Amino acid sequence: MANATPLIAFSWQGLPQYAARQLAVAIQRLGRRCVVVGTKPYVPIEGMEQCLGQPIHWLEPAVPQTWRDLGSEVPQIFFQAGWSCPAINALGDEVRACGGKVCLLMDNQWRGDARQILGGLWFRTFRRQAYQAVLVPGKSGTRLAQWYGFKPAEIFQGLYGADPQLFYNSQPLKQRPRRILFVGQYIERKGCLPLAQAFASVAAQLPDWELVMCGSGPLQNQIPSHPQIKVQGFVQPESLGALYREARIFALPSYQEAWGLVVHEAALSGCQLLLSNQIGAADDFATSANAARFTAGSMSELAQAILKLALATEAELATAQATSLQLAQTHGPSIFAERVVNIVHQFN
Repeated sequence: MANATPLIAFSWQGLPQYAARQLAVAIQRLGRRCVVVGTKPYVPIEGMEQCLGQPIHWLEPAVPQTWRDLGSEVPQIFFQAGWSCPAINALGDEVRACGGKVCLLMDNQWRGDARQILGGLWFRTFRRQAYQAVLVPGKSGTRLAQWYGFKPAEIFQGLYGADPQLFYNSQPLKQRPRRILFVGQYIERKGCLPLAQAFASVAAQLPDWELVMCGSGPLQNQIPSHPQIKVQGFVQPESLGALYREARIFALPSYQEAWGLVVHEAALSGCQLLLSNQIGAADDFATSANAARFTAGSMSELAQAILKLALATEAELATAQATSLQLAQTHGPSIFAERVVNIVHQFN
């Protein structure tokens, strides 16, 4: 590439605060001017541009713009998250038209169903050549990227990761309150109602335990009332870390979850993990030593998984905590920054 210091740009659909934190570290590591564009997140997050350390060009998802519209020259390297977003796709097309290179940021997990198999064939035929590399969260995304036609040297892991300055270990699990924590949207896909129902079904066997649920969404008022279930609204990231450090078990019973950043937040905090078999991040952070997995939608399996983790011995708790903390080291802002630098060097 003729320009020794090419302009680099990043896009992110529904730009969340953890992504802003990751991008800030990557930009600092690159040591050059970068452009960041994004669409607004589902839930407003405070201090987004302060976390990033520079302005963000906010896009309307359905309104294509040019780089000139954003007050920027066309970048030579574009890290593109949001390949189904018309506004972001238009920017990527412009980069390619000017001879630049594009790295796809993809969080989809491998499912292996008919729809994904056919989707992979479509991607190989119509979209594969548009991207010179792909950055995925972890193992499940790597398998999908291979099916999409990317070569091993073009696939990088580490797209997502929680900030260890916000999410970190505290006292041993045996000293923490007997608490299960759920963090997520109160929507059907997240399995929040079955979680509450399953916990209520075994609560009599766990009289000194509680389920704490944090989030927002239309199903909040449908969560069953129970003296051992506490329901809260959305919690800003700066306050969320303390909730993990006061929990023994983190639960994510989703029917579908591309990856699940909250699982990494919980692992960094040393929690046991209660996960459905549809969680992409489970391949990276969950083992038999620190987690219980169950079939998504199975109330009986979920209830048994709750009991298994809640009744763990002190030795099992110590092993689970150490395992979560060890596995959590594979992701985070510094890992993301390292992968970005590697991709830039590969493109040059």
